[in-house]
Amino acid sequence: MHADQTPPVRPDNDRDVFLILSGLYLLILYPILRADRYYNDDLKRALIGHQSWDAAGRPLTTLLMRLLQCYGRAMVDISPLTQLGAVAALAWIGVLIARRYAIGSSWMAALAAFPLGAQPFFLENLSYKFDALSMSLAVLFALLPILTQDGSRRRWWLGVLSLFASLSFYQAAITTYLVFIVLDFVLGQLDARTPRQLVIRAGLQVMQVATAMLGYQVIIGIHIHGWVKRNSEPLHGVRQWPMIGSHFVDFYRYIGSNFSEQWKLYFIPLLISLLLLPVSIGVRYAIESRPAQSRWACAALLLLGLLMPLALLACVPGPMLILLKPLFLPRELIGFGALWSSLLILLQAALRQWRVPDRWGLAIAWMPALGMCVIASAYGNALGEQKIYENQIATHLADDLAELKAGRAIDAFLPQGSAGHSPVTAHVIDQFPLVDQLIPVYLNAGDLFHLHLFLRYYISGIENMQLDDSQANMQSISKIQAQICQTPISHTTSAYELRLIDRVAVVTFRAGEAPSCSPVPHG
Repeated sequence: MHADQTPPVRPDNDRDVFLILSGLYLLILYPILRADRYYNDDLKRALIGHQSWDAAGRPLTTLLMRLLQCYGRAMVDISPLTQLGAVAALAWIGVLIARRYAIGSSWMAALAAFPLGAQPFFLENLSYKFDALSMSLAVLFALLPILTQDGSRRRWWLGVLSLFASLSFYQAAITTYLVFIVLDFVLGQLDARTPRQLVIRAGLQVMQVATAMLGYQVIIGIHIHGWVKRNSEPLHGVRQWPMIGSHFVDFYRYIGSNFSEQWKLYFIPLLISLLLLPVSIGVRYAIESRPAQSRWACAALLLLGLLMPLALLACVPGPMLILLKPLFLPRELIGFGALWSSLLILLQAALRQWRVPDRWGLAIAWMPALGMCVIASAYGNALGEQKIYENQIATHLADDLAELKAGRAIDAFLPQGSAGHSPVTAHVIDQFPLVDQLIPVYLNAGDLFHLHLFLRYYISGIENMQLDDSQANMQSISKIQAQICQTPISHTTSAYELRLIDRVAVVTFRAGEAPSCSPVPHG
């Protein structure tokens, strides 16, 4: 902003923004902490201390957790320290945003930064007891080059290192930097910078992220393997470039599918209204540039202004658009929060230049913040109910298996079907479809990773027959499945049936359905 348009920032503004944001983020985090459910990979890390971050290209996450725990061979659960650290990192981003964009109102600065960590998809990131801190630090390091830039060559290279660190904490956070590049460009138009200045600045920022990504690929990316490697194959050649458009459509279709019609009516009109801001700024900039630019240059600037919303929306998925088969998961949609934050920052800057009172910007900024708090509370409550529901089933199952083993010889157990969501969780999913994505069912024979680890908390001395994928074992499983209907039930509950076949305890989870002798296909 021009000096005569920038209100003075109070000396205690940093403290106020940090405290306000910390309080707001604790509203988001508290329901998750109260639920206290080991989330996905937390099951493995809390039980056996295994980390696997290096294989996923996240060496700084490994280093961070080693430093925090001073561990040698295995980790332990030290939450909520990591999740509270995530809140501190996200709140500090708000302080940097207030400084960088000279936002004099502490509440406006806090509300503008709030979506970075409060947006519904980031709830998955905050749910990880072991990953929440590193994922939030990845966002912080991704934004540092823009929020602390001064134009010097030294600062440019520090920015490259910061982006490299962000990638090494969690790759998906790089989309926040891409979104803020577009924000910086639009703010430059609002400041009436020359087209040459805008292009040079954006070019340096693009070179910065490209340099960081290239260095990351050469040093760390070549060592990535396993699940991450299989799901990060890029497009093969120019002929597959049209797939970028279909990926873009699929990405936003995925986002839309996770919200009910009521919440779409709540968020979409506001989002569209905010996306019109860069259009109006760009068009005005093109018109005001006419005296100093050629007709073709003005036409290009006008087109650029009209395309700014598309550029912002494309930066949200970012590199995922150029993957052969992108896998859209909530934890990877970090750029969605950056989109909301960038538009709110742009809103306050535009209203300030247009001399509109701050209360109008605050009133608008409160709308997404309130919606995000509501969704977070519903999710946290559903998460807690799912934990209680599955813990009770697993406890009863462990007791029934122990009783069976005391009277009969049992070598293994074979799970079938799924226990599904708890009644309360299922009700929340009806109103908030995103919760179905955020809360995996651990007692699900089709999801061996979660089922195996979760049952290890309760069952010992009996192995899951699914773990052996040899041909002989697969044939044995098929034979057992064929005998299910002819075998009497030894134990039955509202959640599962138990049968004993050839020294194997067959557990059929029913997800609240009526008893049936039809065998469930092996997952």
